[in-house]
Amino acid sequence: MLEMIFQHFGRYQEIVSVLIRHGFGFILFESKGLKSQGKNEVVMAHLGQRIRRVLNELGPTFIKLGQFASTRPDIIPLPIIHELEQLQDRVPQVPFALISRTIEQELGAPIQEIFQDITPSPLASASIGQVHVGRLKSGAPVAVKVQRPDTGVIETDLEILREIIPVVEYRFPNLKRYYLRGILAEFSRWLQEEQDYLAEGKNAERMAQGFSKDPHVIFPQIYWAHTTKKVLTMSYLEGIKLNERQKILTLYDGRTIAELLGRALLLQILRDGFFHGDPHPGNIIVLSGGRIGFIDFGIVGVLNPRLKRQLLKAILALRRRNSQALAGAILRLGVSSKRVDFASLCQDLAEIQRRHLDVPFGQVDLQKVINDCMNLAFQYELEFPPEFILLGKSLLILEGIIHELDPSMSLAELIKPLRRFWLWEQWSIKDWFKKVLTSKKVLNHDSG
Repeated sequence: MLEMIFQHFGRYQEIVSVLIRHGFGFILFESKGLKSQGKNEVVMAHLGQRIRRVLNELGPTFIKLGQFASTRPDIIPLPIIHELEQLQDRVPQVPFALISRTIEQELGAPIQEIFQDITPSPLASASIGQVHVGRLKSGAPVAVKVQRPDTGVIETDLEILREIIPVVEYRFPNLKRYYLRGILAEFSRWLQEEQDYLAEGKNAERMAQGFSKDPHVIFPQIYWAHTTKKVLTMSYLEGIKLNERQKILTLYDGRTIAELLGRALLLQILRDGFFHGDPHPGNIIVLSGGRIGFIDFGIVGVLNPRLKRQLLKAILALRRRNSQALAGAILRLGVSSKRVDFASLCQDLAEIQRRHLDVPFGQVDLQKVINDCMNLAFQYELEFPPEFILLGKSLLILEGIIHELDPSMSLAELIKPLRRFWLWEQWSIKDWFKKVLTSKKVLNHDSG
């Protein structure tokens, strides 16, 4: 650790200074503090506020870490999660001279030979990349996402975090239940994927395949000749972002847009098993004619067949009010660091069902159900696969958007018409058909 401190002394000193200023000096220098925090929600909320201020002050890597941690309500208390959800990327713009230099280095030609024009003022600026609007030599309008030249500090911060976490866990053994090392490893992988624009372009194309025949759901075209790991050039989708609610409702019917958006994301989940992992209002655009456009594919979720089946079993058990089947599905989805009292878990799930599900399915408040289930997961120390947690987070964001567009709608209402995908996965009809076809081929071969 001493070698790391000397290597990154300036940054390490800055981190320690911020921690001390916000009352977290005991983490590094004392053996007291968090043990006395208890589980009181007010105390936890206050702790969350202090954590949020620390992360904001420490900059892009730590803001991203907080945003990532906010997707893990199965292992972090909800009062802290609510504070982390307020973290936003607020970073200074990179001067266009540095952006154009990165473009020229990556694409191997002067910028005027690549683009007919490109706006020096960015359309968006975040902690990893900056987006500029331009036109190719062909005249095609494009959005050019360029990686910031100062992302080197991210790796420095990750190295420091890898060294700090064992110190924190040594001083506070009770914090091991938060799986800090696992969160950091997962976060590091997540951050590396966000910094690979070639992977993001492939994500966009893969997601678009499922909607190639749907004229109402649009994805940007990737211009691979002008794309590298640090520069992503894609068609520019011009429209109204979903965070401009009043503008949308003036031009379009809110319910129609909500249904289109909800169906698109649910198809990604239930049909394709490959879904947008960050469908917040800034990443979804309403295009002319009331079409929906998705942008920013740095974070995606992948559900393998096993996860999809367990998820569908959990949903079916929830609908049937079968707490034992639901408990079994949840235990198969998650991993616990301790022996789970199955009867107690069934009882707690039955209480959640009684509290939330004694209404028509279309009126279920999905956010309250998921929050209560995640509280239960925290209580029983159940850790779920990252893909499943990302799915829950995406559904909650989607539920909020749908409610904003049409308060009378719920996500549960939109799930009902897609039940055929439940049966398709639940009863493994695809596998059955494959076996039948294989058997026929074998019989035909033998008879021949």
